[in-house]
Amino acid sequence: MNIINQLKQAYLIVHASDFRQVNINPSACKLLKLNAEKILNKDWKEIFVPAFTQSKVQDFAELCYNGLNLKLHFSTLEMDGEQLLAAHLEPQKKPMANADFFYSLLDNLGAYVFCKDKDYKYTYANQLVCELFKKPASEIIGKTDCDFFGEETGKKLRLEHDSPIIEHGKITKHEERNYIPHLDEYRYYLSVKKPLFDDQGNVNGLFGISIDITEQKNLQKKNFDNEQELSTILDNAGAYIFIKDRECRFTYINKRTQELFQLESDQIIGKNNEELLGDVQGEEFSRTDRQVFTGGKRLTCIETFQLPDCVLYYWTVKIPLINEDGQIDRFIGISTDITEQKELENNLLTANKVLNEKVSEITNLKNELQHQASYDVLTGLYNRRYFEQEIERILSQKRNKPLVLLMIDADNFKRVNDQYGHGTGDEALKLIAEVMRSECRSDDLVCRYGGEEFLIILANTDRDNGFIKSEWIRQQINIRSAKLSPELPTLSVSIGIAELSVDEDDFDQLYKKADYAMYQAKKQGRNCCVLAPLDDILEQEKLCK
Repeated sequence: MNIINQLKQAYLIVHASDFRQVNINPSACKLLKLNAEKILNKDWKEIFVPAFTQSKVQDFAELCYNGLNLKLHFSTLEMDGEQLLAAHLEPQKKPMANADFFYSLLDNLGAYVFCKDKDYKYTYANQLVCELFKKPASEIIGKTDCDFFGEETGKKLRLEHDSPIIEHGKITKHEERNYIPHLDEYRYYLSVKKPLFDDQGNVNGLFGISIDITEQKNLQKKNFDNEQELSTILDNAGAYIFIKDRECRFTYINKRTQELFQLESDQIIGKNNEELLGDVQGEEFSRTDRQVFTGGKRLTCIETFQLPDCVLYYWTVKIPLINEDGQIDRFIGISTDITEQKELENNLLTANKVLNEKVSEITNLKNELQHQASYDVLTGLYNRRYFEQEIERILSQKRNKPLVLLMIDADNFKRVNDQYGHGTGDEALKLIAEVMRSECRSDDLVCRYGGEEFLIILANTDRDNGFIKSEWIRQQINIRSAKLSPELPTLSVSIGIAELSVDEDDFDQLYKKADYAMYQAKKQGRNCCVLAPLDDILEQEKLCK
């Protein structure tokens, strides 16, 4: 009931049997012009009997009350074993201020939104939840997770993830792994769950939002498998492989290097040459280590390792590694024991060739992992993860110059997928990406932020020039899609433009402005560009409501 009372939409809840009042929220009191005395003595049959009769044959009811033309939307609830009727009241002249709009927002969040009561039964499920279970909301409400995930998974969800909220009133954020029987697959979700309270402050249910992170988890698994494969290669490469930082401290060693020192890995990592080998021998290794950083290029040398009873000789290759800022902050070293072959030139050449091949393998693996972590597989644009890392650097280097964010969303993209197939949808996204890539500067940041949504950061650009660039991109998408696929509807996008002025550095506020402008473009008929107002984003949200 607290949620109903907090809604700006007008809601009235009565018993289904005799229409006795259960709850009326402040918005409904204000709409119907009722004071506290009138609320207590009100007989709601005059509204509900004729309206409910209409609703039997259509989705809503219309009536006039105290000179107001109202539209009523009904839904049924069950609370404490009793059937209730919830009526959303809206003035006929304000179609945006109704429950349909509120629920439409929940249906289009791109997340699974749901509510459960104290008995762990669903009391609300948005469209994504219905699609996941392949059932209408009416067949979900009143059921538990056991009905959809199976008894074992349902009980586990209740015990591990839902009971802390309902039984102890906790707010949780966690990952869930659920087996979906009708899909015969496991899905991963990032879920946030909060308790719902009754008028006395007691927990009477929970509210949850879950985001499907199956794709990310699969990518993490793939990266983990690649790392495992790389680790296996390095540990069995037949060479001593290590990585050191600018202070010549070990940050990685393979198994063979660990065996050479005859120490555990954690006894080596973080220490420098002198700490492990003593000042004299350690300095000899540090001398060639420092040359990698001062020279900034690959170094080859012969190194000696003094043991109590012998001296070992190694042919060592040290290769600088460059970070994302273009700085050399570490190097990888590959050492091969050439003690027995030191005087055999031919064997030395062979060993050097093997080392070069290993370097190439490691470099290729590193580049592949880095590419997967930074680029979107389908479009080849930067992905969301890279964008969120890079925007911090861009903002820190803005140096009192304007910056513009373009939020681009493909129009009616679901219809393209539904009518022409996901293959055509993928081609449409690649076309949009190619237009943006070809029409933007090399220092602009172009990103596929998720689904059919793209972001572009235009550095050193004000809002007027940002609008011109947006219009050009939008037109080029129209033109190129019409040329490439004349048999299909012309592809279009809606673009929101927001400027981060020279004295601002809040990207979240910039994103809200662009998001607001993009949705204004959608409301204006799509296939257009809209500049975000210069007002504070909170004022924009008030206007939207």
